[in-house]
Amino acid sequence: MKFSVAAVSAFALSALSLVAADSYADAIKAWCSGLEVTTPDSSVIAVAGQNMKITVTREENDKEKTITGLDLYSVSSSGEAKYVQNVWAGDYKLKSTASITDDLPSNVSPGLYYYRAWITNLINGRHGPDCIETSHTFKVTSGSHKNAAGIVEYAESIHDNNLYNADHADGCFGISVDYPQEGSTFKNGDHVHIQVKRDASSQTDALTKIELYKGDQLMNTAWQGSESFQNSFVLKDHMNLPAVDPNANDYHYKLYITSKKNDQKTCTFTSSNFKISI
Repeated sequence: MKFSVAAVSAFALSALSLVAADSYADAIKAWCSGLEVTTPDSSVIAVAGQNMKITVTREENDKEKTITGLDLYSVSSSGEAKYVQNVWAGDYKLKSTASITDDLPSNVSPGLYYYRAWITNLINGRHGPDCIETSHTFKVTSGSHKNAAGIVEYAESIHDNNLYNADHADGCFGISVDYPQEGSTFKNGDHVHIQVKRDASSQTDALTKIELYKGDQLMNTAWQGSESFQNSFVLKDHMNLPAVDPNANDYHYKLYITSKKNDQKTCTFTSSNFKISI
């Protein structure tokens, strides 16, 4: 037996039943579809302290939209979304396009960064769910100069995958698999609790599959479907394997999640390792 529950945001969880959780996710998509932070894009290489232009676009409809906040985020080398600072707050009516400028802090470290925009919705005077949209990640370096040939050179190699991780640049970050925990032991036949946490500013989209592995060996598909979730996803996997290795300590789950920034990309995330006893 396998079942899943997509959890909604904290303020909605108390008001909505679990049955309504999917309806809330659908409502978010309906209210927020057609919104996009188009600049900066993935081609941008910025220098700390540089002036940036952030552009938000929308498909016009009967919903009144207002940009109320803009935040700067970074992506850590481990794939965590890190809040840097708020760069703007106010009320900017969004008709079809709106642009706001920002000076990057002069002391930011080299790495991947992106902007997160807060957008409120009104229809017939009633407040709808807020939308959170992010720009594509872009590269930030500590400095640049032109060489004798007139070619721009950067203080850091823009191909350094430790600073500018290619998977993170495709939107694969902001997900953690909190359960199972490292070193746990389960019995074959147990219902194993799998819990996935998604940062609100993650650029991942829908969970499509969860597989059980022993090392590099695929053991079982625990769940398959398409589940968009705002904050967390919980699965109870009935672990019923024909054979287990009680000496192995490298059983783990592998998750497949689509990216909002690259529709050709499937992101993968893994749980901590655990053991299975007979």
